[in-house]
Amino acid sequence: MKRKGFTIVELLMVVGILSVLITIVTTAAAGAVKQARARKSDALVAMVNSGIATYYAQKDEWPDFESEGRTGNYRMSGGSLDADRYVLTDAESDRVMRELIKTSVGTAGNPLIDITGLFVARSGVVNSQTVGMDFMVALRGDKKKSPRKMKVSEMMFGYPDSDTGRFRRFTMVYSIPTDQLTVTK
Repeated sequence: MKRKGFTIVELLMVVGILSVLITIVTTAAAGAVKQARARKSDALVAMVNSGIATYYAQKDEWPDFESEGRTGNYRMSGGSLDADRYVLTDAESDRVMRELIKTSVGTAGNPLIDITGLFVARSGVVNSQTVGMDFMVALRGDKKKSPRKMKVSEMMFGYPDSDTGRFRRFTMVYSIPTDQLTVTK
């Protein structure tokens, strides 16, 4: 008499093998997502730094930032102040970004930055749960992420956290002796 079907042991072996394969695929996918977020945030920082440098090269001034008379407020890892570096406030950083956007959109030639790639959040308090979105989604509105359209004046600018994808703010640092403005994560 021929046996039809599978035994319990055979079924458990198949389920076990499938479980191992699913775990491997899920872990690899999660790592790829984390790497993609990290690359996006690095690309955003590089793009904004390039835009700021181009703005300065074209206009011989920083975008919407008064550097004269600044004193250092940069806290070093040891806790002491670095008198040669000034960290822009969140409001100052957002004004710099708005000026870059305004100049990029109003330019007939090459824009300073690719505004479609920016990562933004609605103005307010930033914490570990703040959700960010792409600039164009914020402008157009989206039923899931942003039910109403955002004005550029309502936006905070930053990058996606590589672990969670949540919104994190850029840090803009002005070096007083070298007259350089740089963006970091």
